[in-house]
Amino acid sequence: MRGQIVAMGTEAQPIYSFAGFSLDTGAGLLRDSSGEIALRPKSLDVLTFLVRNAGRVVSKDELLQTIWSDVIVTEDSLTQCISDIRRSLGPRGEGLIRTVPKRGYMLPGEALKWPPAVDARPTLQLPDKPSLVVLPFENLSSDPEQSYLADGTVEEITAALARIRGLFVISRNSAFSYRGRPLDLPSIGRELGVRYVLEGSVRRHLDQLRISARLVEAETTSLMWAEGFKGEIADAFALQDEVTAGVAGAILPSIQLAEIERARRKRPGDLQTYDLVMRSLPHVWALARRDNAIATETLEQALLGDPDYPLALSLLSWCHAQRSVYNWSAAPGTDRYRALRLAERSIDLGGDDPFSLAVLGAVHTVSRNLAAARALLEKACSIDPNSAFAWNRSGWVAVYRDEVGRAVECFERSMRLGPFDPMVYTCRVGLAVSHFTAGRPGEAADLFLRVLVEHPNALWILRSLIPALVEAGRVDEARRHMECYRHEYPALTLRAIRDSMPYGVEILDRHENALRSLGMPE
Repeated sequence: MRGQIVAMGTEAQPIYSFAGFSLDTGAGLLRDSSGEIALRPKSLDVLTFLVRNAGRVVSKDELLQTIWSDVIVTEDSLTQCISDIRRSLGPRGEGLIRTVPKRGYMLPGEALKWPPAVDARPTLQLPDKPSLVVLPFENLSSDPEQSYLADGTVEEITAALARIRGLFVISRNSAFSYRGRPLDLPSIGRELGVRYVLEGSVRRHLDQLRISARLVEAETTSLMWAEGFKGEIADAFALQDEVTAGVAGAILPSIQLAEIERARRKRPGDLQTYDLVMRSLPHVWALARRDNAIATETLEQALLGDPDYPLALSLLSWCHAQRSVYNWSAAPGTDRYRALRLAERSIDLGGDDPFSLAVLGAVHTVSRNLAAARALLEKACSIDPNSAFAWNRSGWVAVYRDEVGRAVECFERSMRLGPFDPMVYTCRVGLAVSHFTAGRPGEAADLFLRVLVEHPNALWILRSLIPALVEAGRVDEARRHMECYRHEYPALTLRAIRDSMPYGVEILDRHENALRSLGMPE
């Protein structure tokens, strides 16, 4: 029934936590507090095998036979993977991958948190309209640094297609969870609940650019449309528009070129600015303190090149809003003001761009202007019904207004559009808050805890988990989590927490009373 908080159909996909790292075996991703950690596919396979066999020595022969079952390689390949893993884990991971002389390698069993979490992946049905995902394009340029151009191509094509009302388009962030993974198109179609998959490549040579794209029906792998586009690097945006028009025309022949034109966003004046914005994206969406600082610096640099680029303004605005709402700021009022000014400027320049509208709505949310936030987010969702971000923030506005049923609907819509987004867990946090608001603190606490197992470094969740545990009568658990919370935020006060969370008075009082009872200073 709509408006109720229900569990969706799941398939067991373990998520292992160890030494501050999280290994999502379903998505094939390694993360820490700063976000996703890049690992070559074979290195990730080796790490996954060692984690699944934690506590026992795995011989080199067993690893070679398991990871390279279809090809003959030397031990050098394995040695390179082990070095790659150790380098990626960094100082915190020192000693995690142990070499056992003349025997093999081992990850100590005590390093692992047991039991592993289960990644609750929804069983998704096809929408009642043509549905697709734009997968990460392959960078065929000789310079790996040119990968931003491939990523930017996917970003632009996804954004343009998402604004075509006759299509259902999976969010860019969920699509990028497939980067570096084998492309089993029928499985991808089932996992995301889409009929079509767009894949392709980008090659840059000197000032020449070539974009190749293929539209495939996921279940049958039948080719629907394919084409290559060539031009000078200065024509990059025009080539992206041609790909967009070709895909839309193949799926919905009745789409007019005028609609494609309306879907275009204001582009920056130069590719260097574009490069910086694309590089900022993983850090913007990581929702981690260190990433936030990196994203802020990168976007400020981009705006030096083009002060009027709406996307850069909106992303920087969202960075400042994050600092305020997640208690990362020494001056939250200043960050809220800065966020509002940047978002308003983005709207002035970008007009009805749905992402700019959604960010302005999010900024009004953290500033407690909930009526304005709701109106802006409703407009963003009406222009771009495929925006997982806009539906996510709409859910949070509903949470802060104590509208539980509306919140659940928005969070479910966001999770459907972005099932593997970095921000999808914030939808589940919102559902947990909805339980708390509805007077079900035990259910809220259980859901908060499941999210924390998957995202052990999202410690801002503790400020909501602890009151739920206290009200559920689980005070000993609450005390243990309070120790962790105070360690992470040693200078935090009740006043700062109340200032950062835009709940109504009743919910704020419940949080404050619970935290005060465990010794948090005023």
